[in-house]
Amino acid sequence: LKTPIFRTSIRAASRRWEKSEMKPMKYSTYAFYLDRIGTDLGSEEKWTSYCMRRGNANAILNKAPNAVVDQVMRHDPMTGCLANAYLNHRVGFNVQDAFLERDPSADGLTRAFTHMSIRCNPEVPKEILKAELDKLPPDPEIVDLSRRVRQMSISIRQEYRFIKLATKPVHDKYRQLQRDLRNAEKSFRDEMTKVYQEACRRRIHDEELERQLSGMVVDEEAEPVVQHCLEERNQLQAILCDFNMNLDIKCITNWKICAINLIVALASRREIRQPRSSQPCEDSPTEGLLDATPLLKLKEIPLILERTQCIYCIGDETLPYKDRMRTFSRVFHMMDHVEKVHLKYEPTGGKFVCHHPDCKPLGNFLRDLDEFKNHVQKVHGVKLRK
Repeated sequence: LKTPIFRTSIRAASRRWEKSEMKPMKYSTYAFYLDRIGTDLGSEEKWTSYCMRRGNANAILNKAPNAVVDQVMRHDPMTGCLANAYLNHRVGFNVQDAFLERDPSADGLTRAFTHMSIRCNPEVPKEILKAELDKLPPDPEIVDLSRRVRQMSISIRQEYRFIKLATKPVHDKYRQLQRDLRNAEKSFRDEMTKVYQEACRRRIHDEELERQLSGMVVDEEAEPVVQHCLEERNQLQAILCDFNMNLDIKCITNWKICAINLIVALASRREIRQPRSSQPCEDSPTEGLLDATPLLKLKEIPLILERTQCIYCIGDETLPYKDRMRTFSRVFHMMDHVEKVHLKYEPTGGKFVCHHPDCKPLGNFLRDLDEFKNHVQKVHGVKLRK
């Protein structure tokens, strides 16, 4: 019970990123995730942990003792300022019932989801369109950095013929200029995205006012379906969004157990962020989830793999099943991935472990790199670069 649900990622002995057993997630990481979630949802205001504390305090005002309110807001009642971060981290008050007043009515849900002044509009684009960005005048800093990168690239090619053949100080300086250029372009794009989103919100608001003034009737569009990449997230959403009040004690207990198990399983997964251009699925992701088994059952992984599958990703239990079974478009793409992402961090001169689920219990029974590659080719049918 003392194990944190949300844990930080650490480098394991195999140089791979894994979830720590006991080390909790850092607050800076938590704040970054909140900000990214708010940005992806098109939130008008930035998400912070203060929104959550302020929302809890708004719910229990005039309903709970002052000591509980001070505890929720992390206030020291003797000074009135933030101090002694959660001396008692367990709030002895049902803030959920304070929000919903034990009845998930429309008014209660409205108070629950608007107490933090978080307004989201799915019609607002997540980032500025490339066509609109190209119409803007170029940023002077980006122009200067682009010129310096181009000039240095020409000079390096004239002296060394290839950039990779340049000396280490020259090569490092060139790469640093490229990083500065990418950072400047990202900062400019993020700044213009905020301006573009604000303009879109004003335009949508003005169009809505004009329709109301003209008496135009607009058919309500169906609410956009949220398609999550992880199956555990879809199943957890189906449980948390079920507001059925006609449940007996046994059913409620089972739902709570399933929710806890799914939260732990979700915290142990490593999600690969999908491209922004991906189209949402038209089918509802929650259909059939309530009848499905809440815990994801691991499908069988074949012993003989395809030629373009990664032997390391196959055994990574933090990835979803479809990401573990993914295939590359070319064999040499898979070889580059294995060398640059996995073999790069293997200890030199040490024994190797086959990460296939059938071979992983055997431990480091492969004496060197050549024996590891021969084993992967003969047993699993995947040829690695010699």
